Amino acid sequence: MEFETPIVPRANDRLSADYLRFDGAGAHLVGQRCEACGMQLFPKTGVCPGCQSEHLTDVALPRNGTLYSWSVVHVAPKPWVTPYVIGYVDLPDDVRVFAHIGGDPQALSIDMPVSLHAAPTVAEEREPGTPLFTFNPVSTENS
Repeated sequence: MEFETPIVPRANDRLSADYLRFDGAGAHLVGQRCEACGMQLFPKTGVCPGCQSEHLTDVALPRNGTLYSWSVVHVAPKPWVTPYVIGYVDLPDDVRVFAHIGGDPQALSIDMPVSLHAAPTVAEEREPGTPLFTFNPVSTENS
């Protein structure tokens, strides 16, 4: 899916600052790794759910994963534009991310490979170009 609105990270955008970072290779999610037990987490939290340690370090999460499950949303509160797809993506190290899913909903399948991208939000009233993370099927990224 191609977007005409450029993606511009903003320093004051909480989503960009806390969860989504940009580098030379593109966007990546920022999670945490527990220093005590090694568990990786997303989204960030103050305490590890595995061992209750408060010693957590920010880590860049992998950009690629597999689609665990999804749903097409046809009715949503304003300002969201429908339909859109949401779902769970499994990343390596047992991290499961809830996110928007790009591509044709009819072409989605469980366990299909997906990769992370930044895309404009589907909310009408949000500032244009504000990034939202989405996972696109690997086989349809360039279509």
